[in-house]
Amino acid sequence: MAGVIGIVSGSGLDLSPLLDTITAEFAFKDELGFEIDSLEGHARRFLRGTCGNREILLQCGRLHFYEGYSFEEVTSTVDVLDAFGARTIIFTNVGGGLRADLNPADIVSISELRTWPFVRWENRPESLTPDFQIEGTDATGVYYWMHGPSYETPAEIHALQILGGDVVGMSTAPEMARCKQLGLRAAVLSIVTNNCCTPQVLTHDDVVSVAQAASARLVQLLRETIQRL
Repeated sequence: MAGVIGIVSGSGLDLSPLLDTITAEFAFKDELGFEIDSLEGHARRFLRGTCGNREILLQCGRLHFYEGYSFEEVTSTVDVLDAFGARTIIFTNVGGGLRADLNPADIVSISELRTWPFVRWENRPESLTPDFQIEGTDATGVYYWMHGPSYETPAEIHALQILGGDVVGMSTAPEMARCKQLGLRAAVLSIVTNNCCTPQVLTHDDVVSVAQAASARLVQLLRETIQRL
């Protein structure tokens, strides 16, 4: 098989149907070397298997700054994928749509990641550019990373829109930064869970629910993409 591909699933996304076969399973806690807490919507395990004729390393869930983990801990999953042989990684995440035309369950191919200031991320890059774009999505746009854990205030949403953000979320940028350090090729897909232009009370359960509903369509898009890589 040519080229191992890493796939990272975001909050509430079930990408396991992407795998035609599963040959091995590893828990985060067994691979990362430090204590891992549970989080709804994150299975926190690695699955090795195949999709068609390609070998896949599927990372189910991830770690976040807002949980109290350091940069090294948040990005340690990228080191595991690298050690397992992945040279290309497709990150998926869920986020709020900052444009009026983005609807829940839309899939956005990310053209740039920009980062909100955060003192606990030393040498934080202001922006990061994915190495390739994924075709067949509903939109293309800029992902703005914020550390969380609270969802954005109306003032922050307005500021992000002025700054050119299309989607906002709390993951992926640190992992992309680590990919750049390791020389790994990476792309990013965001699932829109809500439109920030509409006043609402949003919970983590709401995010997970929309993500679960969007998983099947995302799996099909990834299956088509993997065969082209």
